[in-house]
Amino acid sequence: MSGRERAAPRGALLPLLFACLLATQPLVVCEVSGDPPRLAPWFTAEPPPLVQFAASRGARVRCAARGTPPPTVLWLSDDGTPLTDTPGLRRIYSNGTLEVLPASGSAPAAATLRCRAANAHGVALSRDLTLLPVSDVNWEAVLVAAAAWAGGVAALTCRAADSSPHVRPAVWYRGDTVLDVHAPTAESRYVVAGDTLLVRDVSAADAGPYSCVARHALTALTKRSRPVHLAVAPGPSNSAPRVVASANEVSVAAGADFCIPCVASEYPPPHYTWYREMNGRLQPVEPSGGRWWWAGGAALCFSRASPAAGGAWLCKAYNVYGDATKQMRLHVDGADDLAVTVAPAVLVADTGSTARLNCSASDPSGSITWLHDGVAAGSGPELVLRAVTRSHRGLYQCFARRGSYAVHASAELRLGDSAPELHYTFIEQALRAGGGVSLRCAAAGSPAPRLAWLLDSQPLDQYRAQHRYFINEEISVNGDVVSTLNISSVSPEDGGRYTCRAQNQLGQAEHSARLNIYGPPSIRALGPIRVVAGANATIFCPYAGYPISSVWWRRGAGRAVGGAGRVSARGAELRLAPALAADAGRYACEVAAPAAAARADLEIQVRNPPKISPFMFSSELTEGSSVQVLCGVSSGDKPMYFSWLKDGAPLSSNLQIEEKSLNEFSLLMFSDLTARHSGDYTCRVTNHAATVNYTATLSVKVTPAWTTEPMDAAILLGAPLSLQCAAKGYPVPKIKWYRRIGDSVSLNNDNEDHWEIIGGSDWGDGVIEVRTRNGTLGAPAASRLHQGQYRCVADNGVGPPLIKHINLTIHEPAHFEESSGNMSCVRGHSVSLTCHALGDAPLTVHWTHQGTRIDLNSYRWSVSEVRTVDGLRSSLQFRAAESTDAGEYRCHAHNQYGRSELLLFLHVEEPPEAPRSLHLGGVGSRWVRVTWRAPSTRGLSYSASFTALQALPTQDAKHITTNLTLDSVADERADTDGHPILSARLESLHPSVAYSLRLTATNHIGQSPQSEPLLFTTLEEAPSASPQNVQVRSAGVGELHITWSAPPQDSWNGELLGYVVSWRELSRVDEEGNDEERRAGSSTAPGWTTADTTISGLRSFSRYALTLRAYNRAGAGPPTPTMYATTADGVPEVAPTAVVCEGLSSRSLRVRWSPPQPAHAHVLRGYDVQYATLHFSPLWSGAMESQTARTGANTEATLQGLRAATNYSVWVRARTDRGLGPPSAPIYCSTREDVPGAVEAVRALASSSDTVRVSWLAPSQRAGRLTHYTLYTRELGKVGGEWSQRVEANVDSKSDEEIEEEEVWREVVGLRERTVYEFWVRAATAAGAGPPTRPVTAAPARAGSARISSLGRVVHVSRGARVRLRCAAVGAPPLRWRWSPAPPPHAHTVTDDGDLVIHKVEVQTAGNYTCSVRNSGGADAAVYTLAVRRPPAAPAPRLVRADRRALHLAWDAPPDGGAALLGYTVWWSREGGEGSEGRSEPRSARVPAGDTAHALAGLACGALYRVTLRAHNAVGASPHSRPLLARTRGDKAKAPPGKEFVWANSTALRLNLLAWGGRCPVAAWTLALRPAAGGGWTALHTNGETAESGDLQPGTWYEIRVVARAPAGDTHARYKAATHTRNGERVGEPTELPLEARGAAGGGGAARGAEAAATWRAPLTPLLLAAALAAALTALTALAGVVLARRRRAALCERRECSPRRPHPQLYSTEPGNRNGKTLTPPHSDDMHEISPYATFSMTGGGGAEVSGGAGGAGGAGGGCALHLRTFARAESLDLAAPPPRPNLLTHSQEYGRCRDSDSESSGSPCAACAAELYRLPAAHLSDTLPAVESSADDTSYSAGSRARHRAARGRRRRDHSRHSAPTVR
Repeated sequence: MSGRERAAPRGALLPLLFACLLATQPLVVCEVSGDPPRLAPWFTAEPPPLVQFAASRGARVRCAARGTPPPTVLWLSDDGTPLTDTPGLRRIYSNGTLEVLPASGSAPAAATLRCRAANAHGVALSRDLTLLPVSDVNWEAVLVAAAAWAGGVAALTCRAADSSPHVRPAVWYRGDTVLDVHAPTAESRYVVAGDTLLVRDVSAADAGPYSCVARHALTALTKRSRPVHLAVAPGPSNSAPRVVASANEVSVAAGADFCIPCVASEYPPPHYTWYREMNGRLQPVEPSGGRWWWAGGAALCFSRASPAAGGAWLCKAYNVYGDATKQMRLHVDGADDLAVTVAPAVLVADTGSTARLNCSASDPSGSITWLHDGVAAGSGPELVLRAVTRSHRGLYQCFARRGSYAVHASAELRLGDSAPELHYTFIEQALRAGGGVSLRCAAAGSPAPRLAWLLDSQPLDQYRAQHRYFINEEISVNGDVVSTLNISSVSPEDGGRYTCRAQNQLGQAEHSARLNIYGPPSIRALGPIRVVAGANATIFCPYAGYPISSVWWRRGAGRAVGGAGRVSARGAELRLAPALAADAGRYACEVAAPAAAARADLEIQVRNPPKISPFMFSSELTEGSSVQVLCGVSSGDKPMYFSWLKDGAPLSSNLQIEEKSLNEFSLLMFSDLTARHSGDYTCRVTNHAATVNYTATLSVKVTPAWTTEPMDAAILLGAPLSLQCAAKGYPVPKIKWYRRIGDSVSLNNDNEDHWEIIGGSDWGDGVIEVRTRNGTLGAPAASRLHQGQYRCVADNGVGPPLIKHINLTIHEPAHFEESSGNMSCVRGHSVSLTCHALGDAPLTVHWTHQGTRIDLNSYRWSVSEVRTVDGLRSSLQFRAAESTDAGEYRCHAHNQYGRSELLLFLHVEEPPEAPRSLHLGGVGSRWVRVTWRAPSTRGLSYSASFTALQALPTQDAKHITTNLTLDSVADERADTDGHPILSARLESLHPSVAYSLRLTATNHIGQSPQSEPLLFTTLEEAPSASPQNVQVRSAGVGELHITWSAPPQDSWNGELLGYVVSWRELSRVDEEGNDEERRAGSSTAPGWTTADTTISGLRSFSRYALTLRAYNRAGAGPPTPTMYATTADGVPEVAPTAVVCEGLSSRSLRVRWSPPQPAHAHVLRGYDVQYATLHFSPLWSGAMESQTARTGANTEATLQGLRAATNYSVWVRARTDRGLGPPSAPIYCSTREDVPGAVEAVRALASSSDTVRVSWLAPSQRAGRLTHYTLYTRELGKVGGEWSQRVEANVDSKSDEEIEEEEVWREVVGLRERTVYEFWVRAATAAGAGPPTRPVTAAPARAGSARISSLGRVVHVSRGARVRLRCAAVGAPPLRWRWSPAPPPHAHTVTDDGDLVIHKVEVQTAGNYTCSVRNSGGADAAVYTLAVRRPPAAPAPRLVRADRRALHLAWDAPPDGGAALLGYTVWWSREGGEGSEGRSEPRSARVPAGDTAHALAGLACGALYRVTLRAHNAVGASPHSRPLLARTRGDKAKAPPGKEFVWANSTALRLNLLAWGGRCPVAAWTLALRPAAGGGWTALHTNGETAESGDLQPGTWYEIRVVARAPAGDTHARYKAATHTRNGERVGEPTELPLEARGAAGGGGAARGAEAAATWRAPLTPLLLAAALAAALTALTALAGVVLARRRRAALCERRECSPRRPHPQLYSTEPGNRNGKTLTPPHSDDMHEISPYATFSMTGGGGAEVSGGAGGAGGAGGGCALHLRTFARAESLDLAAPPPRPNLLTHSQEYGRCRDSDSESSGSPCAACAAELYRLPAAHLSDTLPAVESSADDTSYSAGSRARHRAARGRRRRDHSRHSAPTVR
């Protein structure tokens, strides 16, 4: 049945199913053909396996499905969770489309999703979808052009710089013209192979610029590459091919047209051969229908790629000089070669049957898994569902996976005939009579079941009339049959056990539950109840009514049936387990209700089922025999009915089986047995009780018969071997293969004539691999040993076995064991090429050379052939090989079964030629990379010979030869003519030394001559030794003095520029162990002659570790061993620690502390303990004026004479002979409380006839917190008898000032009128009560004249505060108050009690106020003095001293405003300006009241600060003082001259940041570079000492922008400098651009660069002309004294007696004598007596001035000021031979053409006159210099004028550099 066959709808299935029932074979699963509508979902648009998209653009994925009803589409995550809309991440549309929203940040992670489609008939899942977002990255298109030869193929590769796989070329340009590139054809000139453009038959006209436009596949962004020049070499190069354009892995889409490139360069243009790997061997391929060669095989092209094209391919390019191969692997993506089908597509299965689904994949290696409605259901090609139930229906998907690729097919399983299943039922319920009720029941089955309703196991219509109930039936959406029983107006008789029964042909299902109706009990009458003997039976009592108290059963008139045993009763149920014949009879059911009872009898009848006697068939039955079988019954009620089934189905008439049945048995007769009679036979017996079955198996044995008879076969060698042999029969015949042994070779080394059995797995000895599987004899590749006679035997034990003999013949086509070979020989020697052809005879062999058949008549070669056992061996012999004999040879062999050829390459070798075109590829301090043109021959080894042209005093010049190792480069390089180049790196050189280098090439034949010499100079390197004789001593407080001597001269590695001192402060405890880095720094001392320096600004009495390094332009050398020194003692720099204090008494404190940390211990003389009282207020809390107690070396002190209960601030300062150290952090403690002093100003006045008012003021000496007052009262004159009352001191919410001014009063009542009493008061604290006041007297009296009870006093109040002056009075009312002088009306209020309230106190409010009170009896007055306290006046700060990181301030104490000063606040902020930091946020510090000086520490060097000061008292703060603008010491960085700052070579500019001056350290550098012609700035990175920019264009002007950011301000500078030309010549000196010209310098361009060069050269022109004339007149004199001067100078140098103050004439040399300022001793002084050809020398005058410059110099920007003369060439014998006509001299780069003399501090030479005499090449040949990293040689001339200028400059540099960094260095 095909995979597209489906089942018909349910209605259409009935006749087909009926036909299935009548079939001869039993029906288990019926596959229904036709084209029915599909119900389960299937995908119409399935997501692809992979979606790559740009994260910034998002993506949409569509998923659509169909089905009946239409399915719902969802998306699931990898864990099965449904996806929902997520804002900003994704959106899911109703049509199933998933949209991934663009991401603005980083790309989200990859996710694996699935699409799910579901409806009522099943669930379908799609294959996995991988969402792979790709982050947007900045990419650039790059075009790479390989060198091409005329007549060959050019290859241009366009790709992204980062090799992004999503970037593909879109458009190709030549210049600005778009190339017309079409689909590839055999005649196309342009072909695109992947990302490579191939151009055939190139010529010189094709050379030029090419570019491409690349497109990003995900973002659609396009970018154009920079133009690349395609060079076309004219040839010939006579070299072996090199593959320049190919691909290791090629992936293409199925059905696409594509090409695989294999482009090889070199000349002659190569030929191409393509091979394909087949069965582990490479087979030559030729163009065919869908495969063709382009440009002779430079590309292999395909039309409509198919999966068969995948695999390994090999390309071989060859010419007469050699060959090159490249292996590639082709992948065809998206190919639909993996397919899967499921059969049957629609399957209808009966319930309980077995269903099988078969899944077939086109690739057997793929894995197969099954899903059922989206849930895993198994694996393997077959899915077997046994005992099918309703849960098995649905959609089954078969997934076939091969790697990451997956496909799927689906099948729908529908249920055929199935027993009913109840899906919905009703429950037991109780109702009142008169209402309606509905009972519902839903069932499913096939065919659709009938639903019947029963009441107490009887049809409903037996009890109820039709009008009493109504049954409604319908079909639901899911196909269920729904039946509803409706009963209207129920009565108690309607109650009972209702049953819903669903039934069809295959069975029934039922559900029962009681319906209880309230009412009296009743029992329905039932007919006889029949049960089956031996089966369990349950009978229910048919009662009605509710509620029921009890139900019980009786048998006849006997007793009730118990609840246990075989016959038991439980409630309404009577159980027979099992039923026996004795159980038949009458039973009674009795029901009792609370008010009534009912009883009824039931009859039970027991029926016996049939019992079949066992029967069986004989096991020895064969075809043609006859047999009978009898099915008899031993017991059972009659009548009985017999029937027979075969394999579960009725017997077919085609089987011709005769059946005879009687009452108690049935006979089945077989007259002629055949194989189709085999099967399971079932005897079925039915009576009224039951139906029983018995089954027996009939097996008919059948003799074997051929279904596939083996035949003779002839197979080609290497082809797959497969011999078919199959037979049928019963039992299934076993197939065995035998091979005849005897005539052929025995596999077991036995030559007897017998047959050897071939096993089921591997057979043979490993040489022959033969396998048998399912009767098939096979091998992956036929071999010679497989040939012979074979026998196939089929046997099942029934009858004679089947035997067939066959002959297997193996034909061997002509072939070779190898596909190619190489042969080498030396020119003039004999050589032989041999090929061994294999195959069946007759074999024919012939030879071809370069495609032309070999002429056997030539005397130069001969061909011989020898027959072998397995073929023919042919030899082509050359007597004397010539160069023309090299190339490709093919040995062709053929026979009647095939043809083949063997490709051989003959190489005729010669000694190599000398390496040519030596160039300098790079140079370092100890290495050099040399490049040269690659020769046409391969496999050469190279060696280098080099000699140092100058030597240090400790070195000897020597000639060294070493072998070279070629560099391995990722891409092929070529020179300007398109020739490939080689490079090698030479190590173990010395820095800053000139060398001469020659190369030789060697092969196994011999060695080439030496190449032309290459002259170069190595770069400088950091010094390799540290300074010597270093000593450190203390120079004062915070200063260390260091002295040293220069390192050995041979370790300078260049010109020594100065020294770097580094220091760090050490902890005293861990000096060598855990070095705690407290403070560290470094400083430079310029000049190699500098021998000492002083470091200041250090901490006093601190131990430091110091190191010293020497540095040159290349960097700093190794440090000296660490030296340790301690600075002189000063004031302590840290405060004592762990300060604690405690109150000893009310008048004393004890203070303890620890000495300063040991790391900063000084010679302490003692400590000063300072203390001051503290004041707390809401505005300011601070200490009053402090006092000092001086102690000795002990760490404890007791402070005496303090105030009781007073808070004190205490701090301690260490003291040395030089002064006090910093104070410790203040701590706060208080003295203990004491008894208070006496209460002040007590007044007593009579306020009534029995009351006296007593008023008083708080004591001035409180000595603690007042708790209460005690008021004592006593009659005057009595001794004793006083009484007291407690008056609480309400101080909880009042400040001290308010307590001091508070007036307390209390009225004493209950006194006798006109009796005089004494009153006195005592104040109390927690320490006790204070002394009493003096008694005051008063006598109670009726109110009389007005008297004031308040006490006049001085009241202190703060300005701006609110004050209340209390004026309480006694006397007869009315009382009238008056205050004078009265404040302004709006500023005061007089209360009804006479109090004066001043709302806001001002300064002018202060004064005396009189309160007058008057009544009819008299008047009284009280005077108050109002003292106004105000904030202090603003102090006036002044600058005492400015340090580099501190400002020292002082001021005078301002007027205190009536309240004691509590302290000061200093505010400071950094003012904005040019600095790297703008204006900072203000900062503040608190200063005690007793101090009038403060130091602001931690400030920035050289920065401007704004300082203000405020004073504080208890009232508030003063206004800010007038701003004080002060600057710390230091200045901005100072830009050096350009020639000291910029170093140049041909490809790099280096910036020396150590040359910058200034007293403040540079915090940050901002460096940028751009071409002077314009363009964007490129930022440069720096390590703080140097910065370098490489990969620059030679001979180009650049503009340098420098910003030195220091705390004192930013220094902006701009320089203009040029790289040297490729041959090392200077274009011009670096210059600093003036400030006014910097704005215009940016757009300079090339013209301005030329003007700048002309500007600095212009002043030099007349000087050079004058110098030339002077040189001509003095040449003879100078030359005559050469020898004598040289000897004198050498002697002086040997004795080190040459003075730097005395000028010496300079000898001519091939290299400058002054190398980085060092004197280099010539290697052989005896070789310098006469003038060398092409020598250049400097002319100097005898009087100390140069002939060519003198003191006047050239001025300007520092061009060279020496006149160089050059001699002519002549031949002479030297170690390195004569100088070549075009030498390559890489001279030193770090001299800027300025005049140097031996007295210059920055000069590297201690004796400039002792210069080495070296060869200098003529300037005319310097144009051939390669790209250099060093400049040309410096002038070594000397003059007195220049010496004076250098001496002055040295002084300036020293002064500037001393202010460079902190601490200062002297």
